[in-house]
Amino acid sequence: MTGYILGEYGHLVANESGLSPIEQFQALHSKSPFCSAPTRALLLTTYIKWVNVFPEIKVHLVNVLERYRYVLDAELQQRACEYYAIATRDSDDLLQQICEEMPPFPPRVSTLLSRLNKKHGDTEDSRVWVIGGKEANEDRTKNKTRKGTGDASATANENGSSEVQPDLMGLADLNLSGPSTPTVIQAPRPVLNSSPSIDKWYEKLCMSNDGILYEDNAIQMGVKSEYHGHLGRIALYVGNKMTVPLTSFTASVTGHNPDALSITFAKIPSNVIAPRTQAQHVIHVEGKKPFDSSPILMISYLAGSLTTINLQLPLLVTKFFEGVTLSQTDFFERWKLIGGAPREAQVVLPISLDEANGVDLVKNRKVLTGHGFSLLQDVDPNPINLVGAGVLHTSMGGKVGCLLRVEPNKVAKLCRVTVRSTSEEVAAQVLQALQKPLSKNSAL
Repeated sequence: MTGYILGEYGHLVANESGLSPIEQFQALHSKSPFCSAPTRALLLTTYIKWVNVFPEIKVHLVNVLERYRYVLDAELQQRACEYYAIATRDSDDLLQQICEEMPPFPPRVSTLLSRLNKKHGDTEDSRVWVIGGKEANEDRTKNKTRKGTGDASATANENGSSEVQPDLMGLADLNLSGPSTPTVIQAPRPVLNSSPSIDKWYEKLCMSNDGILYEDNAIQMGVKSEYHGHLGRIALYVGNKMTVPLTSFTASVTGHNPDALSITFAKIPSNVIAPRTQAQHVIHVEGKKPFDSSPILMISYLAGSLTTINLQLPLLVTKFFEGVTLSQTDFFERWKLIGGAPREAQVVLPISLDEANGVDLVKNRKVLTGHGFSLLQDVDPNPINLVGAGVLHTSMGGKVGCLLRVEPNKVAKLCRVTVRSTSEEVAAQVLQALQKPLSKNSAL
């Protein structure tokens, strides 16, 4: 039982005293010799999960898997060989896919509805790339049920029916108007601290998972983060550079819609930071639905006088993106199916050329990959144009497909950026996230 729980949820307590990754491993592995073969097999599964979430103890875990490759028990040996092969691959892509959280089991489906909707399929690809996303799919299922079954359909709906997803080509009778989004009234956002350095640090952190967030003569703040699907964890490091303690220290996050983005501190931050020391605060985040702006981190402390610092937390909707690889045919098929407005967002930006007076392809590639997109090769015949694809993970809205094209013009010093998504909301949000770093107004 302990092995299963730590394998699934051990990363949530890894920052607690006495529960670091190596301490969890030592406590669990010390009991392994006294366990039965089925229990040790479960522990091997826990170890491969830890390889994914605790890379700092990967060496110890791989050593255990290596030893188990030569045990006499056939089940343990086979499991250890498979896990060892996965853990020692050059790329972690396969490991992350295997350890990805399983989707919830679908509810039981009416036999009648299954037959009626059989032609529309139920593939993972269709759930990601269907126009309008999950809610539009539910509406479409209800409409088709009413049209095709009459009284029998009404009876089936009373007994409950599950969501039936269309395939990529079953879009003929889909209502492209999309559901209306209720207006959320939020409190005014606090005034932000701003400087060229702060803007540069923020822009860098939007494209990477660790770096400096803020620094002055008194404190330095850094961020280290990780994201898996719709979940993320941000470690905020606050260092006291002074010779006196920081007292009455508080940290909070505001300026976001809690229905779309969940943000919680793992524990209440300590209100005192000793001189020349550093404090760590862990923040758990969950992307429930698409959101359109970065939350605000509010810091205050006493060091002779009250100091308040308000910063944008580098948490954009693209942090929950995962790049996907598509062939030229697959890309253009989805590009055409999504269509233009309102699920297309486009802008023409002024750009700066590189030192060789050419298009800065290195920077453009870095911006797109940093925002979670995979760059697709051999899709656009123009070598300076970039084409990308990604999938947004959300806990309540499911997965949302997103495609983009970046087409710079060296002579005009302009760049056209086009984003298409199965959600018009996501298309606009992604375009907003990419505009500044791709333009000549970038702080980088």
